[in-house]
Parts: sequence; structure tokens; C-alpha cells
Amino acid sequence: MLTKEEAQALVIARLKSRGGSRELSIAEWGGSKRAFGWVFEASVTGDFAASSAPAIPRWLLVNKVSHQVVASSVDYGVEEFVRRYEKLLAQNQTRSQQWCGTPKPPFPWSLWRKPTVAERAKEGGFYEIGGKENES
Repeated sequence: MLTKEEAQALVIARLKSRGGSRELSIAEWGGSKRAFGWVFEASVTGDFAASSAPAIPRWLLVNKVSHQVVASSVDYGVEEFVRRYEKLLAQNQTRSQQWCGTPKPPFPWSLWRKPTVAERAKEGGFYEIGGKENES
């Protein structure tokens, strides 16, 4: 499990691997402590703010168990961003507990299947910020 200091270092490293040599600062969101980890607000400081490098997301979540750094392409308010992530996390945990459940339904019922957690995350604009070794 990550500590808060390790999470901050992870966010900086992941953002720098995406955005080059810009000056970055992060601050922990002042909301209540979350079970999954931490929420950080990122910003570009100095003259590098007008750089042509890719934009960085404003809000970032760090999952202390999985070491994921998650952002969203949709500009949510921080409370909505956290709420949506927690909902996806709860759905993922529920589905993982039912991995050995009943077999797939027959053909006509499979046409009305529910979207997977990954599909819902993608629809909500969520994506993981990986290091250079994870990018293709």
C-alpha cells in the first residue's frame, strides 16, 4: 500500500512522463479521507503553463492498493469526480465477488447485457495515467 508521500511522488512522476519538463505542482484535495486513497489537484506553474505539451488533468485520484493514477477527460467538479470513481470501484468489487456465479444467459437475454465496469469508466471519461513503460 502506498503512503501519501509515495502517492504524491507517483503522481509527479506519471505527469512528468506525459508532459515533459514542465514545472508541476500538486495539492491534496481538502475533502474527507477516502478509503481508496487520495485526490490531488494538479497545476502547471511558471512560464511553462502556455507550453505546447499535452494538457494535464486538473483532478487526479491515486488508488493506494492498485497504485493507479486515474484522471477524467470530462471536467467534473471534484465531488462528482470522486463520487463517480467510488461508484465504479464498488461495481468492480461487486462483480469480482461474483466471478464464479451462474453461467451466461441464453441468446435473447444476452442482447440486454449490462455494460462492464471498464465500459462505464470509459463512457465517463476515466483513464489511467501510466508511466512511459506502460504506454504503447
